[in-house]
Amino acid sequence: MNTDFSFLEFIILTFDLLGIQYDLIICFYEFPYYIDKPGGIDSLNHKVEVDNGYESKGSFNLTYISEVKGTLPLIVYAAINPNWDVVPKSESNIGTLDYNSLLQRERIQMMESYNNAIRYAYEKAGKKVETSKDNIYISYIFEGYDHDFEVGDQIIEVDGQEITLYSELNSLVSSKRTGDKSTVKVLHNGKEYNRTVSFKYYEEEQRTIMGVSLIVVPELETNPTYVFHYDKQEYGPSGGLMISLSVYNQLVKEDITGGKTIAGTGTLDENGKVGRIGGIEYKLKGAVNGGADIFFVPPGENYEDAVALKKKRHYKIEIVKVETFDEALNYLEENVIKK
Repeated sequence: MNTDFSFLEFIILTFDLLGIQYDLIICFYEFPYYIDKPGGIDSLNHKVEVDNGYESKGSFNLTYISEVKGTLPLIVYAAINPNWDVVPKSESNIGTLDYNSLLQRERIQMMESYNNAIRYAYEKAGKKVETSKDNIYISYIFEGYDHDFEVGDQIIEVDGQEITLYSELNSLVSSKRTGDKSTVKVLHNGKEYNRTVSFKYYEEEQRTIMGVSLIVVPELETNPTYVFHYDKQEYGPSGGLMISLSVYNQLVKEDITGGKTIAGTGTLDENGKVGRIGGIEYKLKGAVNGGADIFFVPPGENYEDAVALKKKRHYKIEIVKVETFDEALNYLEENVIKK
């Protein structure tokens, strides 16, 4: 998901500055709605750079949704723009969550997805990839537990013990019982904080919990090495498939793009399986607007909605349903490279 202050907002605001103050306040007021609109495509040619990787004549591209807060001018414009939708806050990607917490969670999910994608690409290409360290993040806070964690906290120490692997944290937590307390050092937005937590032990499940959900993002040691250039406005896990294809293409001699502009969406798990995503209509519109030749899409409802929109709008783009990385690769080898 990308968040942005649109050019339309800037223009409306400029005109309002020339008007009366009351109108300006109305234009600034944020209603309990969000505006969902097509994003575009984002080339991966220079986002993930493999050391001495092979060059590509074409490109793999991420697709994304833009979601902005619902001010009155934007809501009015969305009513006449068929590509923009007004969504109640409770039904939007943001929902009832604190906005910053949502972005923190989406950022962690993105890192997890991209990590899976890069690992899979290296394994598929027969290159070295190993885990050197586990980065453990708090992705969800449950109510009714005694702690002061925040979404986005990265656990680095518990009671003075450095945590470098998930197994170390799991072992420590398993040794606790209801009422036991610990001091947990975390890293949050580049700063260290000490959090406190009181554990609960559940006899029925025979396990101890802290009242949070965790996401583990291993640090990868690879040969050749790679550099990932994160965009500060980039969130969510839906780019996994395209990241994996782009990295794989740099690791093998044959250019699997065939000179085409290839866009797509879908998460990718550690086994190379493609997962469904939200906002497929906006992402397809973005791919078309970006001039993509091919659009990879997860199976099921995502694929059906994409095909329906293609027929409705008479898009010329080729929509390809893929359930796995291998299916995407096979399609490119059979229908792009050999042609």
